[in-house]
Amino acid sequence: CSSVNQVCNDPNIAATSTNDWTCTCPPPFTGSAIAGAAICRIDECVGTCATCEKDACSNASQICNDPDTSKLGDWTCSCPPPAQKPPQVAGPVTPSCEVDECELHKDTCESQGQTCEDPNQDKAGDWLCKCAPPMNGTGAQQAAQCTLDE
Repeated sequence: CSSVNQVCNDPNIAATSTNDWTCTCPPPFTGSAIAGAAICRIDECVGTCATCEKDACSNASQICNDPDTSKLGDWTCSCPPPAQKPPQVAGPVTPSCEVDECELHKDTCESQGQTCEDPNQDKAGDWLCKCAPPMNGTGAQQAAQCTLDE
C-alpha cells in the first residue's frame, strides 16, 4: 500500500489470518482493495474534491467532463450546444462559448425580408427575426408576423 501512497489496514493481526489486509486510497480519491493496491478514482466534476475546480465550468455556463477518474487534472469544460468549440482541459473554454445563432438561422429571417438578431450569444434558443421598417413585429425562433407601423 505505502509504495503507491495508500493506507494499509489489517483488521485481524493474528498469525492465522492472512490476506485480509486492505489498501485504501487517500482523499480526495475513493477506492479500496483486499490484499492488493486499490484502484483510486475521483470524478473532478462532482463531489467534495477540495483540490478540484469543478465549479469553473458551471460558473462559465459550460459542461464539466472527467474522462479518466483515475487521474487528476484531466477534466475539461465544453460549450453547450449549439456551440462547437473544442473542450478546454482544466478550465473554461476561452474566450467564451459565444455562438451567433443568426449564423445558423439567418435564412429563416432573410427569406422573409427580415433581419436576424441574437441578443445573448452565450444563451441558446434566443434568436429573433425582426421586421424591416416601416413594418413592426418580432418572431422568436421563427419568421415574424409583420404589421404596418402607421
